[in-house]
Amino acid sequence: MNLRVELDWRTTLATVLLFPTLVSLGFWQLERGDEKAGLITRLEERRLEPPMSLPAALRLPTDDLADRQVTFTGSFNAQDFVLLDNRLRDGRFGYEVVAFVSADALVVPLNLGWIEGDRSRMTTPSPELPDGEHTVRGRIYQPAGDAFLLGENKFPEGRPAIVQQLTLSSWAEPMRAAFERPVFPYEIRLLPAEPTAFRAEWAVVNQTPAKHRGYAVQWFTMALALGLAFIFRSSNLAAWLRHRLVSNGS
Repeated sequence: MNLRVELDWRTTLATVLLFPTLVSLGFWQLERGDEKAGLITRLEERRLEPPMSLPAALRLPTDDLADRQVTFTGSFNAQDFVLLDNRLRDGRFGYEVVAFVSADALVVPLNLGWIEGDRSRMTTPSPELPDGEHTVRGRIYQPAGDAFLLGENKFPEGRPAIVQQLTLSSWAEPMRAAFERPVFPYEIRLLPAEPTAFRAEWAVVNQTPAKHRGYAVQWFTMALALGLAFIFRSSNLAAWLRHRLVSNGS
């Protein structure tokens, strides 16, 4: 028996389109896993470094600020905060509380952590913030990219208020006008052990590197299955192999 190949244009077209897509998705997941592993490694390294002052942090390059630990003495106003809307923890609805704290010549957006909210939105929580001066420790948070927003997300003139995100870059001028002083340009997240924190356990990544690698294996497996299906559908390879086995057995 001779090995024959008979290509069907529909099968060939589908394979040509899908196979590289599946392979690309697999490599993309591997890259995402490497990125997440890098983020975890960076955070662990920064945890071993001593905290720095806000002026010292501002002297660093922008791309060297993420996860840096800082410490400062801030003056709290119990009513000067915003609630970041629709923050989920363990499947429960809630908010993150961001206080605007005075620290020398700066105003610092200080994320105190998560509080539970009313899923029906019939009521809004009234968290009890610290008052007066407190020395705090936190780490600088830099988001990986711009968050998706549903409509406008202006800096609220009156506070407390509920907002979608901390869009500090677009809020820079209205915040400076409202507080009459410069604003630290990055969110600072309190460390979990701080006495002024609510629930302040911060996820480093939303998916672990191992999960990304698992997804990559799935995409590569699908690509392999597609390739084998194309080969067997477009040829008499299965019959040819059976013939060879029978011939060799006899």
